[in-house]
Amino acid sequence: MFGGAVSDMRALGVHRSASLQVIFGSSVMMIMGASLVYPVLPVIGEAFDIGEGSIGLVLTAFTVPAIFLSPVGGMLIDLRGRKQVLVTSLLLYGVAGLAIVFVDTLPLLLALRFLQGMAYAGIMPLVVVLIGDTFSKEQETTAQGVKVVLDRMALLVVPAAAGGLAAIAWQLPFALYSVAIPLGLAAWRWLPEPSITKHSHAPTYVKEVFRISMRVRSLTIFSMSSMRFFLEMNFFIYVPLFAISRLGVEVSRGGLLFTVFAIGSIVTAGLVGAIARRFARLPIVIGAFTLQGICLAAASVASTVWEMGVVMLVFGLANGVISPAQKSLLTQSVAGPLRGGFVAADRISQNTAKSLAPLVAGTLVVATSIETMFQVMALVAFGWAAAVSALYLRGALSVVTGEPVAVTQDNSLDSGG
Repeated sequence: MFGGAVSDMRALGVHRSASLQVIFGSSVMMIMGASLVYPVLPVIGEAFDIGEGSIGLVLTAFTVPAIFLSPVGGMLIDLRGRKQVLVTSLLLYGVAGLAIVFVDTLPLLLALRFLQGMAYAGIMPLVVVLIGDTFSKEQETTAQGVKVVLDRMALLVVPAAAGGLAAIAWQLPFALYSVAIPLGLAAWRWLPEPSITKHSHAPTYVKEVFRISMRVRSLTIFSMSSMRFFLEMNFFIYVPLFAISRLGVEVSRGGLLFTVFAIGSIVTAGLVGAIARRFARLPIVIGAFTLQGICLAAASVASTVWEMGVVMLVFGLANGVISPAQKSLLTQSVAGPLRGGFVAADRISQNTAKSLAPLVAGTLVVATSIETMFQVMALVAFGWAAAVSALYLRGALSVVTGEPVAVTQDNSLDSGG
């Protein structure tokens, strides 16, 4: 599977292009925004005496800024250009992350995570946009799959490394964010500005993005990423706590469960281009969410770390399909000059879900238990899959005739797949 990923990267020219390396490297840094923190949460909770119901604040502080800043970032991307937003955001992300190493109070930690969230609001949608700008047809789907493979390859080592460093001091894992600083300088040096026609009239641009975003098909595509992160954050925030308190796993080894998740995601993400050529994307995503619902239900009754490991592996297999398929649907559903705003609209929905997730999960855990929260999330996944299946079968998710969209590789996208 790693060989297939390497072959895809060579076919895309990643090994020859500094700009592509910057794009994919930026994506990896953004994945670390949450994945680095998950295994550290129990140690942070002990350091600041934070209860199980409030531990998610460290993640909420990171995700809230993106709810409000994503529209601004999307407009800047389309109206002013890609490069300036990426460079500035990467530098802010790296400096704020590194500064956490030197703090010893919860308010300062949350403030710096908020700054990182501001930077994240500019970078993450831009990564997806830049891939859409650079590739088209089947290459774009493959590139989104490669992005996910590289992201998950980082998950093979980042959570485990973070858990090991956190066993020494809770601040140490945050030093890894400093890598974003040289990456930002590399973006300033080597990333070209894509030759996309820019809008000159902001009100018209905003109206057009809003019109496209409010369609049932668009809202459904947005809901895919929102649901993915809502389920994942609720699950992943409490996986380390569940493993430590219920399964007897040591803090330093808790991150290994995320490594297992990453392996599963890499397997399917490396195959997603071939899968998308044979099957419509929407049914694939529906099936993957159904599988994640089954995993959440199984996690609630897991009694050994090996059982939880199997759950994390299968959960990752489903993630490796959902993530690139949704991004491909997103970027190929709108023309280039509107892509930044359209992806930003998706991020508003996504980051709202991310911000609500810790609050919802924390409330459920305090009122019931971690196991019950997992079961509720399973029902949410099944409900989403049922609702979207009904829309798909009724033909409500087809592309509107005459709508300007990106060039697609086949008719599966245009038929609602």
